[in-house]
Amino acid sequence: ILLSSLLNVFFFSLQAQLKYLQCIEISCLVLAAKTNEDEILPLVQMLAVHSRCKHSPAETLRMERIILDKLQGDPYTATPMDFLNIFHAMVLSSWPHLPPRLPQRNPSLHVALLTKQLQHCMACHQLVQFKGSTLVLVIITLELERQIPGWFPVITDLLKKTQVGS
Repeated sequence: ILLSSLLNVFFFSLQAQLKYLQCIEISCLVLAAKTNEDEILPLVQMLAVHSRCKHSPAETLRMERIILDKLQGDPYTATPMDFLNIFHAMVLSSWPHLPPRLPQRNPSLHVALLTKQLQHCMACHQLVQFKGSTLVLVIITLELERQIPGWFPVITDLLKKTQVGS
């Protein structure tokens, strides 16, 4: 999800040229892997060869530095998954009686279901134009509307706390 967020931030918002897309993708993949401490990092040269990238490893490293510069040295950006975890926790902390009314009855299983929905949304190119936080609010709203009678006060409360107008 961090890779997708980096691509969205860098490529789409900065209007990068299409000929650099593959180089940007590999650079964002490397940055996302470096940010995730559990990942074993492949060499940039190996990634460039296996992905059949037309750009040299040196160009890929240069692009990584450009991306880091644009992100002011911090590759970590708030991802839609971060918003999902935060918003879900906010709902459950304010409305502790909700879990028994959810079909999974387990908050972790409910987040897993919402994560699948989020991944589907992030894979849809038409939805790239929306901020991750907005997508998450919509997913949570639709899920609560579908599963819980009397869902409106829950969402209204969440919108107030996130300072989003209806």
